[in-house]
Amino acid sequence: MMRRFAAFWFAGWLLSGASVLAADAVVIQAAPVALHPNEPGRQSLDRLVYRGGLVLSASDGRFGGLSDLQVSSDGTRLLAVSDRGYWVDGTLLYDAGGHLAGITSARLGSLLDFHGTPLRGLAGDAEGLAVYPDGSFLVSYERRHRLWLYPHSEPPFASPPRAVPLPRRAGSMPENGGIEALLRLSGGRLFALSEELMDGRDHVGWIGDGIAWEELRYRAARDFKPTGMAQFPPGTTHAGDVLVLERRFTVLDGPGARIVRLRRGTIRAGVTLEGEELALLRQPATIDNFEGISIARGGRGEALIYLLSDDNFSFWQRTLLLMFELPP
Repeated sequence: MMRRFAAFWFAGWLLSGASVLAADAVVIQAAPVALHPNEPGRQSLDRLVYRGGLVLSASDGRFGGLSDLQVSSDGTRLLAVSDRGYWVDGTLLYDAGGHLAGITSARLGSLLDFHGTPLRGLAGDAEGLAVYPDGSFLVSYERRHRLWLYPHSEPPFASPPRAVPLPRRAGSMPENGGIEALLRLSGGRLFALSEELMDGRDHVGWIGDGIAWEELRYRAARDFKPTGMAQFPPGTTHAGDVLVLERRFTVLDGPGARIVRLRRGTIRAGVTLEGEELALLRQPATIDNFEGISIARGGRGEALIYLLSDDNFSFWQRTLLLMFELPP
């Protein structure tokens, strides 16, 4: 009798836990947006070609504050994390011309701590997202700076993480200026840039295996800060090179974003990196607080570059998802 009671209790505990860890379906509205509102037919941005953009919204109050994203290598799936301790994923839709058209089959869930408890408050300020070949995810958090590695699971982030040691100087990063740009390079090394920890005018960065780290420097454009990174996948022009997303906001110029290419052979310890600008996004073009970048491979071998903005749960900001092509 006691064993039967224990079995029922354990089954009930699993079911109650599943209700906490399960992903909730969420309907994401996607309204198309022109790159140049004053010239809707204009599709160019410096070296990039616009392939569609969306303003994303949902009635679920947990949706928003999206800080980084990963798009699958074929461009079909999107996964993003937020600075309120949530994740969202979904299937990307395209029109007959291959332009970004919407998102469907979306789910939303909580990021977990070591005990499997959903993160809340400042503890859930996720900023960077890197993917491993086995489907696990490394998340960088600020406010309380840390790196947590979540094992592969379905739905994502359904299993508790383990800690990855921070670089030595990362503990001195400003509270709201941690590791926003985070990437696992194809060779297996981790590459991280601090938004606010500076040596002179250069941002402090690190490269390592997740245990031992070595420092490097990254020089952004004046008033810009690195907020995201992505690597060109195999089969695309510039395969193995890295894109850095830089963001700025000034009273005179408003928001801006910059996309910079780093050649793969230049990313090593002890150097100061300064990349090649591919595009500068500023008013009156469609612009917001861009923090996330990802790259997929198009059907012709073109690189498809996705940008995601963080609306800070503010009524005057938007969650934008823009897609660009870097022609072969």
